[in-house]
Amino acid sequence: MQKLYASLCKNLKDYNQQKIKLWEKGVEDTTEDNLNKFLLYREPTPLAEEGFIRVNFDPILVRILREVKYLLLMDIEVPERAQLLFKKVDVYRTQTGNLEIITNMYNEILSILLPVEKPLLADRIEMMNKSLQPGIETLKWNSQNIDPFINKAMTVVSDQDQLVKKMKDNIKKIETMMQTWKKPLFERKQKPLFPEDLEQSHSAIVINRLEEIKNHGKEIHKALKDTADNIKPDKKSHTWLSY
Repeated sequence: MQKLYASLCKNLKDYNQQKIKLWEKGVEDTTEDNLNKFLLYREPTPLAEEGFIRVNFDPILVRILREVKYLLLMDIEVPERAQLLFKKVDVYRTQTGNLEIITNMYNEILSILLPVEKPLLADRIEMMNKSLQPGIETLKWNSQNIDPFINKAMTVVSDQDQLVKKMKDNIKKIETMMQTWKKPLFERKQKPLFPEDLEQSHSAIVINRLEEIKNHGKEIHKALKDTADNIKPDKKSHTWLSY
């Protein structure tokens, strides 16, 4: 039994060592390749002509970072390459998190803009594309100056995100006000009325409705002015008139 126990322990130990060696080889082979990938990539989608932008941090790197963490907790030595990668785990987590926020805002902007809204923001969309382009074709995960790029892109995309939200909020206010107009202009009374009384009652409803529409009209003009003040369009242009 002792010999069998010793043999079994040796086999398990050899098996573990073999698996660790294979894992180490996989780390060396895949880590550098994945760190040489660009930060971002474009994904075609029918929702946006330009395509959505995605974060290009390979799931294999996420898995390796998680495995290194648990191997270190088990006091198992890991290759130097894996140790160097793990030292930047917080950096990668912060960078990927911020890039996810940026790309989510960018993709949402492209997906919710209506055909009459998009031309008004064409220059701002181009500004966002330029700010994100280095992450698509220049910067890689082992590059320098990733944080300045993220900070600049965050500022540019956040500004446009706030602008689009303001536009949508103003439209929502206008729609809410106009929904209140959808009430009958004639009320059927429980009892018969003389024509004069009916006409007087109906005229009062019409006058009140006109006053309500006039007051809402002022608010609608304010909402449109607020949008115009933020996007600063040419108010005589076809794009603004269509909007």
